[in-house]
Amino acid sequence: MKKQIKDIKIIPELYPRDKINDNKVEEYTHYIGVLPAIVINQDNILIDGAHRLHAYKQADQKEIECSIMQTKDDDDLFLKAVELNAKHGYQMTQKEKKNHVIKLYEKTIKGEAKTFDVKRIKETFSIPESTFSLWTKDLNEELEGQQLAKILDLHLRNKTQEEIGKEMGISQQAVASKIKQIEQKFDEIQQNPELEIEVKYQFLSEKIDILQDFKPLIYNIWNLHSEDSDNTHFGKFPFTFMENIIYYYTKPFDVVFDCFGGGGTTIDVCKKWLRKYYCSDLNPIETRNDIFKHDITKGLPKDIPSKIDFVFLDPPYWKQAEEKYSKDKTDLGNVTLEKFYWDITNLAKELKSKMKSGYVAFVIQPTQWNNDKKFEDHIIKIINIFEKYGFKEEMRYVLPYSSQQCTPQMVNIAKEEKFPLNLIRDLVVFKK
Repeated sequence: MKKQIKDIKIIPELYPRDKINDNKVEEYTHYIGVLPAIVINQDNILIDGAHRLHAYKQADQKEIECSIMQTKDDDDLFLKAVELNAKHGYQMTQKEKKNHVIKLYEKTIKGEAKTFDVKRIKETFSIPESTFSLWTKDLNEELEGQQLAKILDLHLRNKTQEEIGKEMGISQQAVASKIKQIEQKFDEIQQNPELEIEVKYQFLSEKIDILQDFKPLIYNIWNLHSEDSDNTHFGKFPFTFMENIIYYYTKPFDVVFDCFGGGGTTIDVCKKWLRKYYCSDLNPIETRNDIFKHDITKGLPKDIPSKIDFVFLDPPYWKQAEEKYSKDKTDLGNVTLEKFYWDITNLAKELKSKMKSGYVAFVIQPTQWNNDKKFEDHIIKIINIFEKYGFKEEMRYVLPYSSQQCTPQMVNIAKEEKFPLNLIRDLVVFKK
């Protein structure tokens, strides 16, 4: 049975997996028409097939093949979604399973479980009695830990304490207290890694364990011999490079602003390193609801945080990105060179007024091949623009590409006409 895509509802809290895989969505767009039917309930709520549904949306399809499954309530729908997830696709992590089991078990304790019992929980998640007992042993602390982790997630998204309180169902004062508690415990664990951690703070301990394995790049030439993430967004900035910038120029809970959010690398790094973030883009990708739609050529967003500690700017590289991101006339890949520098100048001017102190990182590649082979060294003009508005050059990095960036045709023409081909991006960090 085919259904109108606009009529199908996705309820995030009823979807077993925490995150949509953008690459899987992109892959599925090449198989429109041959993918299996998605599963929805009698009210058109999605049970199984989120990646397929997003792929159809991305391909601008109007209809999709559906299979209908009757559900009794939200819990019944969720458990059926888990059962279907176990049969195919990306499997849930142990952490995801544990969080879901605790939430459902809590409902059985409170008498809120109408369509399931403990037996069905264990069968649906395919866990033995020993694992179930272990996961539910410290239920109260686990639940408090989940609440603290959710508050941290919202805090990193730059939600106000009032907004967090409304979403969590607690007072603004309680939110302020818990945020302070999280930040203090984070510092405490960082300073004493051998400290015995209470169950409710395990989520912080896990984050710190990951960060302790990080090895920063020591020199200012940053090479990357292979892709370091599964992010396939055009023009994406490497995750490793972003980590190093965040490591060198920010501290925990600093506010990071990125107005060319793209595939979300800045957000993913900020979440890992516990930095608050505010990211926008002219055309956010459909699967990233944490990137706001905004045209930076119209000025800074009106609801941008009052305090900005670090700004990351990775704009379209002028003609190199012509119509690669969009066909919008204000897209920096589609404007004249004069307009490109004009918009960057206005942005620098606004950031001067907005920031009291902090850093701005700007990355760009010289334009050559797409400019009738004339070398346009953008970064020199960018440095002049930012220094004019009170930003001092702190450090300059060279980010080489592999020679695979150049086609055999380009190489042959360069040899015949006797000119070298550019293979680097420039990254300059300014201090305010």
